[in-house]
Amino acid sequence: MLQAVDGSIVNVAVPQIQNELGGSLATVGWVVTGYALASLIAMPLSAGLAARVGVRAYFVAQVATFTVASTACAASRSAPALIAFRVLQGFSAGGLLPLSQGILMSLYPAERRGTAVALVGFAAVLGPLFGPALGGALTDRFGWPYIFWVNVPLGLLSLLLLRNLHVQRPPRPEGMDLRGAGLLAAALVSLQLGVAHSPWLLAPALLFGWLFVRRERSVLSPAVDLSVVRYRPLAGTLGAAPLYGIGLYASVFLIPLLFERQLSMSATATGLALAVGAVASAILIVCAQPLLTRFRARSLCAVGAVLFAAAMLLLARIAHTSSGDVYLPQALRGAGTGLLYIGMNGFAFEGIDGHDLSTSASLFYLLRQLGGTAGVALSAVVLDAFGRSGMVAALIALAAAVPLSLLPMSAANRRAEASGEARVSA
Repeated sequence: MLQAVDGSIVNVAVPQIQNELGGSLATVGWVVTGYALASLIAMPLSAGLAARVGVRAYFVAQVATFTVASTACAASRSAPALIAFRVLQGFSAGGLLPLSQGILMSLYPAERRGTAVALVGFAAVLGPLFGPALGGALTDRFGWPYIFWVNVPLGLLSLLLLRNLHVQRPPRPEGMDLRGAGLLAAALVSLQLGVAHSPWLLAPALLFGWLFVRRERSVLSPAVDLSVVRYRPLAGTLGAAPLYGIGLYASVFLIPLLFERQLSMSATATGLALAVGAVASAILIVCAQPLLTRFRARSLCAVGAVLFAAAMLLLARIAHTSSGDVYLPQALRGAGTGLLYIGMNGFAFEGIDGHDLSTSASLFYLLRQLGGTAGVALSAVVLDAFGRSGMVAALIALAAAVPLSLLPMSAANRRAEASGEARVSA
């Protein structure tokens, strides 16, 4: 929950931070960008680091560092200092989501993994839902430092609760491939900045990414254990994750622009409409265990993709006519993304145990986030170039993108069946 909230809580406070600390908007914007980049880099490295020092010890250290970094952010009195501590906060937060999922899945037997999916998914949904509203309320009433001070008691409470966490696996006494970690960081930073700001950086991003994969497949102690792709359902889901991320993040980027610019809705009314989608998603995610017990994971993905596509087509019609019911598409979008989340997790992690769980989760969330970044950037380009017609085209493209994510999962399942690895629950 802490990780999910802090990804969005600062956005609403950027103007006040700029007024009080000075600096250009581009400089202060790194308060958000620095956190996102550091979190992105830490995400795939977290499983390898945790395996080397012990899962419990590393997880506790990450929460403690996050809490200390939050205190330093609140006490910062210059933009460079705040940016530096936000980077530290982002690096400590990057591993919390995949490690949480790996830990919870290791605590539940395979037949109850849906409960772990529900717990992590519920926190991941509630964080972005309450983050902006909480950030706005704290900033308006107490000032921007309190969006960081609020993390301190929550972090201390988390550390208190973690005393009861007993998942300590013996650490692996081996070194860390620092060169591989450096190549990964260079690839992710280049890709993120290339998609969002400078397209010429995409070429070095591809080069660094190729060098990273080549090195990690050959060294004895890789920074990221890419051997997890031997699990065919996971490999298929990793292929689907970027398309899922495009639909998830680009839709959340486009919808407020559609509602406020074309339909002249207030920020409050827009927030309420978005909340309908979040609630629909949260309700289904809470029901992950009974859904995965009664239905195949691939079936849940298929229904979710259809609901999401229907929502995007309804929104495209609204964008074309500048009128229509905004709540039904939001309910369909939330239900679709919730079912996709449940289905992808149920399909991907079947039969995976131990250290591979955290590694697999970190790769899934990384690729989903990268897809989301690309989706938002491409949507912004289309809107700038084509205006209202671009909004319609972007929404129709999203209606096609998410169903296409089912193709790599279907291909992986066929390969698994052909080799005798398929499982009934998948």
